[in-house]
Amino acid sequence: MSGIIPRIFWRISHIMKRWVLLAMLITIPSRLCAYKIPYEAWMGAYVGDSKVGYLHFQIDSAELNGVKGYRVASNMHTRLTVLGVELVQDVTTVVLVDETYTPLYEQFSMSSGGKTTTVTAKFTKSAIDCVVTSGEGSVRKSIPIPGGVSLVGDSMFATLDKVPEVGKEFRAHYFNPLTLAVEEITVKAERQEKLELDGKLYDTVVLSNVTPMGTMTVWQAREGDVLKVAAMMGISLIRETAEQAKTGVEGTTEDFAFRTRVRTDKPIASPRQAKSLKVVLRGLVDTSMAISDSRQKVEPVNPKSGEYLFRITVKDFDPRRSVLVPIRKQGFEDFLAPTPYVDCDSPKIKEQAAAIIGDIKKAYTACSKIREWIYKNLRVKADIGITRSASDVLESKSGVCRDYATLFAAFARAVGIPAKVVSGLVYLNDGFYYHAWVECWVGEWVPFDATMPTNFVDATHIKLAEGDATTMFTLAKVIGNITAEVRE
Repeated sequence: MSGIIPRIFWRISHIMKRWVLLAMLITIPSRLCAYKIPYEAWMGAYVGDSKVGYLHFQIDSAELNGVKGYRVASNMHTRLTVLGVELVQDVTTVVLVDETYTPLYEQFSMSSGGKTTTVTAKFTKSAIDCVVTSGEGSVRKSIPIPGGVSLVGDSMFATLDKVPEVGKEFRAHYFNPLTLAVEEITVKAERQEKLELDGKLYDTVVLSNVTPMGTMTVWQAREGDVLKVAAMMGISLIRETAEQAKTGVEGTTEDFAFRTRVRTDKPIASPRQAKSLKVVLRGLVDTSMAISDSRQKVEPVNPKSGEYLFRITVKDFDPRRSVLVPIRKQGFEDFLAPTPYVDCDSPKIKEQAAAIIGDIKKAYTACSKIREWIYKNLRVKADIGITRSASDVLESKSGVCRDYATLFAAFARAVGIPAKVVSGLVYLNDGFYYHAWVECWVGEWVPFDATMPTNFVDATHIKLAEGDATTMFTLAKVIGNITAEVRE
């Protein structure tokens, strides 16, 4: 068993690394008219007292296909230590908007560990036409814009005033290239406050920014400049000169995975053999994370404070009860369909999946073979901190827990087995860490974890999100804020 723990650790670390991407989504809630074009700003990125990166933000006049407007560009560079491995990540966003700040075109790219994923988007009145490129493959997706919704080219354009009046609230919608969805942002001017930076005192308006990924606090000067941002997971941005921002980026002195782990009041003995668990989680601010199913029962304790009791019981599945492949049961269409990251229609994915299961007809046995193949053939590469397609993971045969789960789901769907990517928590030596695995419908939903050497998925696997590969980003709002009380 001692050899299993490091394998799990490296895969779980991948989930922690992904949350660094959220720094690039930090909302800068001031109107473009507050700036003199061209405009440029730099901010240093910090976790506690440790400098972990910088943000470069730039606005220029631009024109696209004869339409005059602006080019809004940002680059976020971060360096973190996660479970002993250094993660370096660059996230770049370029948005072209018209003079009313309506988006026309966007290009988003994230690079880490020698890998790059790019999302390009063209905006029409009714849809966002995207191309997601990961590795050598590209997938197209059209995202409908809900009726009555007007998009802003960047969530920074959510407010209507240069200096928002205290108590005033603004709502807007924007395209999130991480989740490939249209999302709402709510910005509220909370109070006026004095802020001292680099020996200078500023009059600021403090704004709260609420998005599906979490809540951030922004200190905006009366001139419109953003001076400070307190974001999720203890990340903060501080206004600096270009030289200051790019100097002294050394990463965290405290390991980021340990810093954001879910601490428990007492240890769990032999977690890899646990068949049952009763635990109270506090800090689940999103009720959608309280998922109940046949394996996991959730009861509210104090929903207002995000306190829920989870009862997880491992159920043995008899392979003789397995349905046969391919499965075409009504209601499972979404769990059989290709998505930009679970690209089960890729020829290479289909070919490899067919080779793995051979002439096996029982869905459970096929899933067992898929888990075994991934466990044996993929190697850990813990410095890749970006979302990747299953075909890219197959090509490199390397990655961490999220890559393993994405590839598993693609293989399963390719042979006609409904599968969903699951993300949540799993217990290790000193607490719960963020992790990803899958559930497949083989007559009922059964979990499989390709980071494990057997089909047994222990009871310390706590599910908080499920669906596509992008659903894990919903956990950003609670990372670093959950605590656990082990009842039994």
